Amino acid sequence: MAIAGVTGGLVLTAACASETTNPSGASSSQAVNSAQPAGVSSATRVIKDATGRTVTIPKEINRIAAAGALAQMVCMLGGFDKIVATSESVQTGMFAKLFPGIKNLPLAFTGTGPSSRVNMEAILEAEPQVVFSAFNEEDAATMQAANSVMLGTLLNTPDDIMNTLRMVGEVIGPDAEKKASDFAAYYKGNIQKASDLTRSESKVRVFLAGGDGSKGAINTTVGNDINTSYVEAAGGINIAAAQFPKAPGNGAAAVDFEYLIAEQPDVIIASSRAVYDYIVDADNGSKWQSLTAVKNKKVYLNPKGVYLWSVRSAEGALQPLWLAKILHPEQTSGLDLDKFVKDFYKTYYFHDLSDKELQEIYFPSK
Repeated sequence: MAIAGVTGGLVLTAACASETTNPSGASSSQAVNSAQPAGVSSATRVIKDATGRTVTIPKEINRIAAAGALAQMVCMLGGFDKIVATSESVQTGMFAKLFPGIKNLPLAFTGTGPSSRVNMEAILEAEPQVVFSAFNEEDAATMQAANSVMLGTLLNTPDDIMNTLRMVGEVIGPDAEKKASDFAAYYKGNIQKASDLTRSESKVRVFLAGGDGSKGAINTTVGNDINTSYVEAAGGINIAAAQFPKAPGNGAAAVDFEYLIAEQPDVIIASSRAVYDYIVDADNGSKWQSLTAVKNKKVYLNPKGVYLWSVRSAEGALQPLWLAKILHPEQTSGLDLDKFVKDFYKTYYFHDLSDKELQEIYFPSK
């Protein structure tokens, strides 16, 4: 593996009962459904969403509106050809390369991640049958009136990822449900493998850097974020977790250089190319250059494939293994990460990654 040194929002989806290997246009089907179990008939079925709510949906789901991490999950489980609306964030990069039809779909969301919001007018025009979203009573009522069902999602922990993916698979159909079940075992296995390889080693102190690294406070990752779980599984400690066990009520968790200089993390992981480039630029006169991790060239850019590994998508299955490799290189020398990544893309996207594409994932341009 060539490693370059240096957080799930509102989503909508309805999916198909068969898998597809080639992206295509979405099918058109009338949406008829109810959000109340009392409406169960031969044309409907009852499921539980990721929040535990019992919900009635159509027996056959064939229209999807999906954004962000949930779009990745739908595609991974074979439901791309049923997506009828999406978000701008998935219409570029490797997502668009593997699923080019995504670029032609209408946009029904604004913002990214936790700040993502549903564009209700665009959603209703797209006529999805099923809506995957952080549950909102008002939006659910509006969608129900338009014959769409909102299903609550949770993406904060590894268990949440598996439970939400289970629900997505169940909604799509039997083949996707089986694939989701197999993925859960794979996902848990990768987390356990990273933990087993690094369990006996001293914990590496990690700072997870967000934002662009140059203006004012520096964004970071809180203790109850899924990436903190991955860091801990890989034998690391998110140094910001003690100060920020969860996201503050007034917005993103942020620190200043005085904090970083006092804490002196062993490793810095940048969430984007912008923050990575700024941190490692020795000519910009920033205080980053005073940190031991920067002097020791222990700054890394987080990989990004179809979706960023460090946030709430199923590609997070690869994050603990990558973290284990960079935090404990000697203990993980026998771990062939290149093979894990290539096998993942072959299994879940039916795509044979080239070596060039692999390096683009490890060191994304954006």
